[in-house]
Amino acid sequence: MRSAVIHARVEPELKRDAAAVLAASGLDMSTAIRLFLRSVVEKGSLPMNMQGVNATTRAAIQRAKTGKMTRTVLEDL
Repeated sequence: MRSAVIHARVEPELKRDAAAVLAASGLDMSTAIRLFLRSVVEKGSLPMNMQGVNATTRAAIQRAKTGKMTRTVLEDL
């Protein structure tokens, strides 16, 4: 199977804590990310409930679903 590399920046504590939870479930970080991405593709959305999302984020999610995305980088904020 071919693979692509994904680089993500997260807080060191989050990475450590998530790795511990995943290890207790018999998963490594790569497998968990792969499962997450497969779920996103299958559902066509995030695999978790996003009730606490603010209006700006909801609008961005809707634009992404309809293909009307714009690119924003940190320097633009």
